[in-house]
Amino acid sequence: MNIVTLDEVRRHLRYPANDTQDDAAIQLHIEAADDVMRKECGDHVPHEYLETYDGGDNAIYLNHKPVLSVELVEEGWGWANYDLDYVQVNTPGSVSMFAYSIDSSQTGMITRRTAGNINIAFFPGIANIKVLYTAGRDPIPPVIKLASLELIAHWWQNSQQRANMVATSSSFDAVNQDFPRSGATIYTPINQGVPYRILEMLKPFRSEPIIG
Repeated sequence: MNIVTLDEVRRHLRYPANDTQDDAAIQLHIEAADDVMRKECGDHVPHEYLETYDGGDNAIYLNHKPVLSVELVEEGWGWANYDLDYVQVNTPGSVSMFAYSIDSSQTGMITRRTAGNINIAFFPGIANIKVLYTAGRDPIPPVIKLASLELIAHWWQNSQQRANMVATSSSFDAVNQDFPRSGATIYTPINQGVPYRILEMLKPFRSEPIIG
């Protein structure tokens, strides 16, 4: 799954319904936009992960976030494995000696707990803590879907602009007119990164603050 579908992007770009010759290229833009959104804000499309971590610390931090749910936390003691029980943070009355809590879904922080909800260390070991969990957002926030559509449109329109700028021997560079160009196609240094306006749209969900 992607954050936005091919049909959603085609409608956003106002493509004719029967014009499908660019579908493969548009899908590539969709995949690239997903990578950008994941880097800026973490996982969006819910996905299940199975990962292992070293024991010995009071908490582990999952690789993907935000965390939607945790299906399994297994602690290896060398000769036996224990499935830990989920308890809420600082909830009184917990009696399980083998428990864990999800302290922060945004940072992926999971803490080892024992009877009385006391924080203790995971049993020491190398890759002896196994976690099965789902990360992402459900539903995907509309502003993230819109930001993804706008980023794809930005890239697509710039790529089409470059492709349509045919030069002759007497033409000039579209950006720097001091240098005449010749050949089949003009290359212009159009920004292919992430426009600031799109980063502003993502600000409530970004894992790193905008500087400036």
